[in-house]
Amino acid sequence: MGGKEIRLGKLFSNGAPVIIAADHGSYMGPFPGIEDLKNEIMSFRKADAFLVMPGMAKQCQAFFCRKDSPLCIIRLNWAAHYCKPHLREFSRFEKASYYEKGCNEKLCDVKYAISLGADIVISSLLLGTDEVANTRNITQFGEFVAEADSYGIPVIGEYIPFGGIDRYKGDLGDLALGTRACAEFGADLIKTVFVDDFEKITRTSVIPTLALGGGTFDRPSQAFAVARKALEKGAKGVVYGRNVLCAKNPVTYLDSLLDVVKNGVSPEEAEKNYLKTL
Repeated sequence: MGGKEIRLGKLFSNGAPVIIAADHGSYMGPFPGIEDLKNEIMSFRKADAFLVMPGMAKQCQAFFCRKDSPLCIIRLNWAAHYCKPHLREFSRFEKASYYEKGCNEKLCDVKYAISLGADIVISSLLLGTDEVANTRNITQFGEFVAEADSYGIPVIGEYIPFGGIDRYKGDLGDLALGTRACAEFGADLIKTVFVDDFEKITRTSVIPTLALGGGTFDRPSQAFAVARKALEKGAKGVVYGRNVLCAKNPVTYLDSLLDVVKNGVSPEEAEKNYLKTL
């Protein structure tokens, strides 16, 4: 058993993992739940893993150094199209068109992520833009995988279609291609959006697939139901962000989510248990 197998074993040692993602600040800015992440992160000690950007990994070392801490997942790249909303006033420059191509830019290499405490790294794969962007993104993804393999670090391949879930309007072809490409290019896990026919994605993606919790919901039971359905359709774990981060009581919200994922509690019962704590 190598380092990669040991780290994956830890992730799955307590059943289907619940991962909390808090990397939104790099493209959405600060919002309640991550404004003071260094202190707010302590609410998520029961998660199986916690996903952060490199800078926040440095800021939150006290959280990750505990014996019972969640595994640390660090993001390696960032999508250049996140810059586009901030460049409206510069739209007269031809350079601005670069931000529409969906190019991924490298934030850090695997070695640096390990130096920050990463147990697992995550790399986004973008497809479906122009040939230059595709070539850049695929090459970068392959380089991350090769480096991670040399260090025994698992790689999560993230596939979210360029333009978002609404892009294919029920056609799973793009999602099936992107998730399978992550596996073909050497990822160990896949993180992707949850859709109604998710069982078709988990069947063809070959490697363990983690389902995103999605955007914010009006009721906790709706968010919990996504986790339940994802597991029923073959997901090996879930990744939740704002629904947990922005909850009125994030500690007990996470407790309820864990009950759904690990203990078979119904979404409705989990919601009742959560609302009692408010």
